[in-house]
Amino acid sequence: MPKKELNRTYESEESLLKKLSEDNNLVLPLPLRNTYAVGRTIGDGNFAVVRLCKNKNTSKEYALKIIDKSKCKGKEDMIENEVKILRKVNHPYIMSLIEEQDTKNMLYLVCEYVNGGDLFDTIAVAQKFSEEQAALMINNLASALAYLHSMNIVHRDVKPENLLVELEGDRVRLLKLGDFGLACEVTKPLYTVCGTPTYVAPEILNNLSNSCCYLAVQIDVWAAGVILYILLCGYPPFVSQDNDQEKLFDCILSGRYDFPDEYWQDVSPLAKELIQNMLQLDPALRLSAEDVLDHPWLGWNEWTGDPIVRVCISDITDDDDNDKGGNE
Repeated sequence: MPKKELNRTYESEESLLKKLSEDNNLVLPLPLRNTYAVGRTIGDGNFAVVRLCKNKNTSKEYALKIIDKSKCKGKEDMIENEVKILRKVNHPYIMSLIEEQDTKNMLYLVCEYVNGGDLFDTIAVAQKFSEEQAALMINNLASALAYLHSMNIVHRDVKPENLLVELEGDRVRLLKLGDFGLACEVTKPLYTVCGTPTYVAPEILNNLSNSCCYLAVQIDVWAAGVILYILLCGYPPFVSQDNDQEKLFDCILSGRYDFPDEYWQDVSPLAKELIQNMLQLDPALRLSAEDVLDHPWLGWNEWTGDPIVRVCISDITDDDDNDKGGNE
């Protein structure tokens, strides 16, 4: 299969929150104004802009997400849901919500700042990664997912644009999961259709025509498997050469993908086996996030001779020093 370029899954509109993006004298509401100084724009989207901000007392940097409520008509539940889940979670590989302030027209979220931007941009620069780097990132992602799934939370939109990277030089030091707009708490199988086409699991596509339920947490593992494939070769496993979404969905539903020697001859059999087990068509046979963490490819860092650090869910407590929930 010819290599197909990885494309972003959204486009920013020129007019979106332009004033908030360009206003160098943006005035925050109290008490945020007393605590933070606002800096440059580091991201934007359909109804929000993200500005770098700095704690005036400690000089520590944060990401300030400013949500324009007027742009969110019909999506209020999505915003409320994201904040609700961010308040609840506490994990080293999940972006932290530090504090929030709600006003009549805007919602301000002060979040942890991760210095490397998102994984999509990192992939665009690196094209592909060594197995060592890919293993570190999948370890971080699977750890975050295992934690969420233990709390009956499913993310439902795992993709490179929603993964933040912390860089050390030109190497990825760690990965953090963000953007919980589609996340939900589940106690029974779901029927809802959601996600991003390249990363969507086959059981969700089956639901489009058959209205069948699916085991929610396993859709996150499928998406993580797609990401692992991309990390190791630079392009997605399921593609339509003419950008026909129906053909893409047919590929996903049939599980048609391969490992062309041109891109995969130097990748270990263990890495390929892990991908195959994460991209199992039957969600009941697919690895869980915990299973991914236990896979031999992630169990020992053969490239450095050191164990890959695994974050145990039982080690994460509300007392962790992540300055969540208040000013410094």
